[in-house]
Amino acid sequence: MNESVYRAMSWLKGILDKQDIRYQIVGGFAAHLHGGSRPIADIDLYIEKEDVHALLPFFQPFVSKPLKHYCEEGWDLEYLQLICENQKIEIGLTPGTKIFNTSNQQWVSLDINLAESVQRDFHGLTLPVINASSLVKYKRILNREVDQIDIKELEEIQQADSAQSMTQTRI
Repeated sequence: MNESVYRAMSWLKGILDKQDIRYQIVGGFAAHLHGGSRPIADIDLYIEKEDVHALLPFFQPFVSKPLKHYCEEGWDLEYLQLICENQKIEIGLTPGTKIFNTSNQQWVSLDINLAESVQRDFHGLTLPVINASSLVKYKRILNREVDQIDIKELEEIQQADSAQSMTQTRI
């Protein structure tokens, strides 16, 4: 287990839950929570734009990139970055994010639906995570090398799950 990810996520979940803030884990951490094997680089999540100001006092000592609009590495969004327990946490605001479609060279809206989160366990922490098909869909649009790795693994996991379901149905 990656201790810094666990400690940072425990701290963050405690704040978000206590303030009754809905959120959704995305990115490589979400791929990991769905069964991917790529090492966790950071914790990416979305919250609703209207909720961010209630959280800023809790986050202030940990801010490494202030809340503002950024356009970088295929992402056009408003977010802030924290460092907690030596772990990078990036909190994006929804709605309003766009991602760069590498196949047609166009910016497209990334619609984050917090209500469609699925619950995944991370060493005893129950976390709301983007569903696997939505994750694959946006990673396919970005199509970076890390996205291609996650897509391949997630599709293999989905195929194995489907095959197992079909086998159990026949029994």
